[in-house]
Amino acid sequence: MGGESVFDKKHVEPSAMGDVEGLLEHFNLPPAAISYIRRNKRMIQVGVAAVLITVVALALYDSYRQKRIEKATSALTIAMQQAGDDKEKALRTVATDFAGTSSARWAEVELAHLAMGSSKFKEAAEQYRRIRSDLDTSDPLYALTIFGFAQAKEADHEYDAASAAYQELQDIDGYQAIGYTGVARILETQGKTDKAIETLTTYLSTLADKAPSDPAKRVIEDKIARLKVKQ
Repeated sequence: MGGESVFDKKHVEPSAMGDVEGLLEHFNLPPAAISYIRRNKRMIQVGVAAVLITVVALALYDSYRQKRIEKATSALTIAMQQAGDDKEKALRTVATDFAGTSSARWAEVELAHLAMGSSKFKEAAEQYRRIRSDLDTSDPLYALTIFGFAQAKEADHEYDAASAAYQELQDIDGYQAIGYTGVARILETQGKTDKAIETLTTYLSTLADKAPSDPAKRVIEDKIARLKVKQ
């Protein structure tokens, strides 16, 4: 008589085996595992139910979030097509109704731009400042809001605050030229031509590897030459 096959089902008394236990024994699970499941059957059932409820809830939330993002995008697109007071009202609605979405954030930025266009410099600066305070430095809007804040402060003749903001831009990729020329422009406005030239010369040194015909380099050189004439 051959040895017992690992595929042979072990005998289990019917009174000791429920539906679940029978299924597990059918797969020839170790007796210890079957015993554990039998002892904790209720707890396992509750755990499985909790997992299923969580999965369904997450799926429903993800669907809701996606639909909300789509509605926010659509609302922002429509708002941007408006003009005057209607545009401002529509943008405020997007910012309020879809708070937390990227569309709402862009709506807030556009509201700051509108304030700038209406020469409401203090309102614009505060709007840019508030938006920036909620952003990570890696967010594409971070540098943009610093730039907007700097412009608003400069337009309102608050040169110290504007200069400080422009200096922040000097350390952000893609905004170095704006940062240095912004500081130089303020220094020129204040009659500090020598310091303005010094600031632009510092920036020009960072472009040493650029070809003499490089447009960005030529612009800075022209600005320095113009300032030297004014000395």
